[in-house]
Amino acid sequence: MRTQTKEAAAAHRLHADAQKAAAQAAAAKQQVRAAKTALKLARKLSKVTKRAAKLARKKADAAAAALKVHEQKQAAAAAKAAEASKLVQSAKLSTAKKAIAPARAAPHATAPPKPRRAGPPKAAPASPPEDEAVRSAAEVARSVIERLERAPPKLPPTPTPTPTPSANVDIVPGEPTP
Repeated sequence: MRTQTKEAAAAHRLHADAQKAAAQAAAAKQQVRAAKTALKLARKLSKVTKRAAKLARKKADAAAAALKVHEQKQAAAAAKAAEASKLVQSAKLSTAKKAIAPARAAPHATAPPKPRRAGPPKAAPASPPEDEAVRSAAEVARSVIERLERAPPKLPPTPTPTPTPSANVDIVPGEPTP
């Protein structure tokens, strides 16, 4: 009997070990499935973050390019403004020299130069310029300089009103008028 009990116990142990191994295999299979699911999610997350990083780089590059263009425009505007201020300064100096020059000049001074005639009007540009504020400042500076260089306009003398003879004559009804 002992041999039967030994064999039954061994069979029982083998059966338990088989069940244990099957349970371990099922658990391992579940772990593999969970790992595969986690790997898929990690890959998707990786792709999403790569796309987001690429989009962020594109936006950063576009912003940097726009900033560079903006800085170039500001530098150009500053250069134009500096040039306009130099023109205004030179106009002020030239008008100051002209004001001092007649006192020093000899009595046989030459005739003043003729003012420039305006050329034909220029056609308007097809599209408005982006730096219109700078352009208008330059135009204002030019007009101020031209106005300072020009002599004041001479107006013709105003005619004095002459009295009319009829204003001095009294009109009497019934008499002929002179």
